[in-house]
Amino acid sequence: MSQFVEVIEAKDVPLGRAVPVQVGDRWFAVCNDRGTIYVTDILCPHAGGPLGQGEVHRGRLVCPVHLWHWDLKTGLSDLNRSHPRLKIYACQVRDGKVYADVSKPLASQGPSTP
Repeated sequence: MSQFVEVIEAKDVPLGRAVPVQVGDRWFAVCNDRGTIYVTDILCPHAGGPLGQGEVHRGRLVCPVHLWHWDLKTGLSDLNRSHPRLKIYACQVRDGKVYADVSKPLASQGPSTP
């Protein structure tokens, strides 16, 4: 069962950026890709970089540490498709607020290769 919770006001997520948000005792990155909002884990699967400080370009979240790009729909890395995926969570914008179901990721954490 979905458990959507309010995570941030949509206006507080600038275009082309990710921002860190806390939900309970966990942290997530909320990303704005040309007006489409995504919610991901806060830490980069590659080396633990702070994705909440990343930039967003053409559907990709860019880690500020090693500049790895993560596809915001699939969780796959552009640089190493055999690397574990970035966890992505269901989200929606209602009445100017971002809601996310952080109880279960949409993209698996298993190997990215088909």
